[in-house]
Amino acid sequence: MSLDSPLAEFEIGSGAQRGSRLTLYANRLLHHGGDTLETVPPAQLAAVRVAFERDAPKLNWAIGLLIVALVLVAISGPLQSWAASLTTGVKEHARRESLDAVLLGVFDGMRGLARLLPLLAAVLAAGAVALLAFFWLGVTVLTLSFAATERSYAVRGRNSLLLEFAHAAAAQLAQRKP
Repeated sequence: MSLDSPLAEFEIGSGAQRGSRLTLYANRLLHHGGDTLETVPPAQLAAVRVAFERDAPKLNWAIGLLIVALVLVAISGPLQSWAASLTTGVKEHARRESLDAVLLGVFDGMRGLARLLPLLAAVLAAGAVALLAFFWLGVTVLTLSFAATERSYAVRGRNSLLLEFAHAAAAQLAQRKP
């Protein structure tokens, strides 16, 4: 086995390190991305961990946004009706013209705002659906532990190629002589 032929390679296609590449050689682990190049000898590698994870806060935010969207839709109709009845009441009992004009303007503004609430609710619901999709996709995280630090590499979804790379790195770690 040549020291310059790679044992395993993985190109990170999503996440913060998108476009970078992990390459495992018999005598080094290489992370090359953009303007950075990091080489770690296998003797420095203490542990290899790979896991599929889902981000629970994304689920919490999605549920919260859906609840807010439902509340906005629920109050939109009654708020429009209430503002319309107030407007009608002001028109029937008009006394002073300037005060009535101000009240009519305020109530019309409330009605206009109430008409926008379903649109705002739809936007919030769309954001919640996007968060649910990212939660469901999850991330596959490869964590390499060294003597004093660790490096993590995450990609969206269940990634079998990253899992295979982790197996190769773990095999290389296991073959190391103590």
